[in-house]
Amino acid sequence: MTFPRLSILGLIAAIGGLPALQATAQTVTSYDDCIATAQSAPGSGLSVADAWYANGGGDAARHCRAMALAALGSFAEAARGVEELARMTNDIAGQADLYAQAGDLQMAASNPVDARRLFDQALALEPENFEALDGRSRAAAAQRDFAGAITDLNRLLWLVPDDAEVLSLRAAARRQTGDRAGALADAEAAVAADPSSAVAYFERGAIRAITDLNRLLWLVPDDAEVLSLRAAARRQTGDRAGALADAEAAVAADPSSAVAYFERGAIRAITGDREGARRDWTQAEQLDPGGETGRLAMTNRQRLP
Repeated sequence: MTFPRLSILGLIAAIGGLPALQATAQTVTSYDDCIATAQSAPGSGLSVADAWYANGGGDAARHCRAMALAALGSFAEAARGVEELARMTNDIAGQADLYAQAGDLQMAASNPVDARRLFDQALALEPENFEALDGRSRAAAAQRDFAGAITDLNRLLWLVPDDAEVLSLRAAARRQTGDRAGALADAEAAVAADPSSAVAYFERGAIRAITDLNRLLWLVPDDAEVLSLRAAARRQTGDRAGALADAEAAVAADPSSAVAYFERGAIRAITGDREGARRDWTQAEQLDPGGETGRLAMTNRQRLP
């Protein structure tokens, strides 16, 4: 039993972007027809898949149902359906692909622990499964296990040595572990491999910016503005702990800095501390009434739930 690997992002992107098909439970007789319905009209696709299964559609209908659930945003339920199919098949390659797809769905559901378990199962069956290695590296990064992410990205780069996206991912993971030289080397290689890759340029720019700000802070270690700039750079590259530490240091260095409070508020907001963000943005407004930072702080504060 094998099914085509269907990209979750591709499936979601198709919602509303294709003309609605007129397929019904009676007219759908193939996997391709069912998937097309799930893509163009996922609510109908769910009903079609269920009816097709009742009429003998078998495992293909069950997989189509999972894809319709994914298109509806029910990623965890879809993942459970695909995982169950994986357990039922005796085809090792197909089983590995299904476990990898279930892992992708759990990642979409923001469940990196379950996703990593599923990627582990896929790789136990097929150690060089590209999708599973890629997925497990992302799951490891989501759990802030950057060393684990780098291990899988190394294996991926053995398979695809000039892949700009994988090089950029390893650059990001290396940056998170403090290996800035390795991160910059990967980012440079990513830009060389694909000069049109926005991700590669972003990663190289982030590493260069943080490196330059590190040098500047060696000269002016307690400068609130520079600390705030590095906090912003770290926040934008996903280093929330480092960003918060810099923002805290900026506020301590200059309690009259609206920028420092603004940046600390931004970091608190993305880490779920809404009340802390509200207090910081209110303080930024008061320190910079009518100024650009004050206006941005007011806008962000008003958008908080």
